[in-house]
Parts: sequence; structure tokens; C-alpha cells
Amino acid sequence: MYDVLAISVTLPMLLSVASYVWGRVFGDPDPFPGGARLHVLLILLQILTVTLVYSFPSLISFLGISLLYFIQGLGVAYFIRIKGKVDCGCFGPQISSRLGFPLIGFNLAMGFAGLACSYAGLLAFHQSFTVTGLLLECMMLLLALFVVVGVPDALHAIRIYREIAAPHISKIKRR
Repeated sequence: MYDVLAISVTLPMLLSVASYVWGRVFGDPDPFPGGARLHVLLILLQILTVTLVYSFPSLISFLGISLLYFIQGLGVAYFIRIKGKVDCGCFGPQISSRLGFPLIGFNLAMGFAGLACSYAGLLAFHQSFTVTGLLLECMMLLLALFVVVGVPDALHAIRIYREIAAPHISKIKRR
């Protein structure tokens, strides 16, 4: 039960990290409204807090991830106020994501979920380092990479196939 909560709290950050790394590997433009240095700092904090949650599941690690979600929510509100509803670059160039009030609500909800995990962490987790947690983080990172890169590419390929097959649909359905 608690592992499911931890996975649900960390998966959005892993999606963000995977899309950032994928975009940097292929030299995609960075639409993050705060600049490149701030984006790198945010990604490093996300990696650090997620690794802390998986490798040292405790009250402090879940409070850290909650605090980061709350800070991200404040950052989204700040950039909406300064720059308006621009592309945030949260999930790289593959997935269009704009700054908006739903993103603020999502960050706040995830922050409260992290607080719930910290309370559950008092009851379920030990104050020790776990190697299996790091392995779980690697598996979740691979899942995030699949979701961020594989799914949009597959949907794009399906759309192109349907456009190519559209003139021949009557021949396909006859058989």
C-alpha cells in the first residue's frame, strides 16, 4: 500500500527527469520559462528527492518531496503571473504542457500526497538504506522513459498510418 503511494508521488517527477534527459541527449530546445540554469537545478532537486524517497524511505524523504511539490506549485503561480500561460517544458518537446491553474492544483495535490506518505512512512518504513529501492527507482525511470518517449511516438506513427491507409479503406474492409 505504501509503495503504491510512493510510486504515485514520485512518478511525475521521474517523467519530468526522463523527458529532460531525453531532450538534452537529442538537443531539443528547452521551453522552460525560468531559464536553463533554473531548469537544471529543478531537475537535480527532483532526482535527489526521488532517490532519497526510494533509497531511504522515511519521514524526512517524504517531507522533502512534499516541499519540492509545494515549491513547484509556487513557481508555476509565479511564472503564470510574470509570463502568462506559456509552455512549461515539463515533459519535454514530445508532450505539450502549459502552465496553468490545473498544474498548480496538481502540484499541491502531489504535495499533500507526499505528506500522507510521510505519515504512512512513520508507520511502515524503517530508517535504513535500501538497495531494492534504488532498483525500483531504475525500473520506474525506465517506465517513465517509455511513457514520455514511446507512447507519443507510437500515437504519431498510428496517426500517420491511418492517414496513409485512409484512401484504401474500402479495399481493406471488403476483404
